Amino acid sequence: MAEHGGLALRYLFLIGWMAICVLPVIVMLLGSLKDSSLFQSIPQLLSLDGFTWANYERSFSQGNYLHFLRNSMIISFSALFVVLVVCTPMAYGITKLVSPRARNAIVFSVLSTRFLPYVVLALPMYLFFARVGLTGTLVGVVLAHLAMQMPFIVWLMLGFFAGIPTEVEEAAVIDGASPFGVFWRICLPMVLPGLNAAAILAFIISYNEFLFAFFLAGYDAQPLTVGITRFVGGADVGAQYGVVAAYGTLIILPIIVFALVVNRYIVSGLTQGAVKG
Repeated sequence: MAEHGGLALRYLFLIGWMAICVLPVIVMLLGSLKDSSLFQSIPQLLSLDGFTWANYERSFSQGNYLHFLRNSMIISFSALFVVLVVCTPMAYGITKLVSPRARNAIVFSVLSTRFLPYVVLALPMYLFFARVGLTGTLVGVVLAHLAMQMPFIVWLMLGFFAGIPTEVEEAAVIDGASPFGVFWRICLPMVLPGLNAAAILAFIISYNEFLFAFFLAGYDAQPLTVGITRFVGGADVGAQYGVVAAYGTLIILPIIVFALVVNRYIVSGLTQGAVKG
């Protein structure tokens, strides 16, 4: 009986935690279908009447949703491609081609960039990009995402490459494979699940990033996370809560669909890294 009681408590805790996590999304979804004036009353906000599509219409007409969605996709896919092309060989080189002492020093230096809050790096990066003429451009935002994501992706890939048996690589060398051939034909296929997981996480991180896009991107290069700020309001104009909720729903919808489709690749990739690392 005690065992069943403990199991029931676990399920109750998980259900309560899931409700806490899902409640803000439900409120946002209901709020996106209500007039902004109804945000002043919780019962009216959560009621199932008074629905309107006006907030979504304004998101497309005044919020230029499709324009910012295009920028978000360009930034996310470009950053994803650049990060993987740079970080995968870097992680392999750190794991297989340097001594353990040098490896530890390199890993610490790579991870040390994650110790700083991003807001500390935003102003120096803005000044540097302004000097070279990259502020307000998609290229500047992609390079900022590269600097932001490189430490995480390298650290993530280290575990996958470290799990490859040395004997497999030695056998390939004996068969005449070059160092690049060992990496491309032997190691890379073996870490493909981890590479999928890293690619998916890199895409999601870039899609959700706000700070660097806010500092570095002009209107033509701003993603969805910056586009929504047009409805937040200021000192003279109040926030348009209904439109913000609708815009937020439209922002998270593509990434939720994407995460549901590729979820099994994330789980299998991270699980393999945990077992092998």
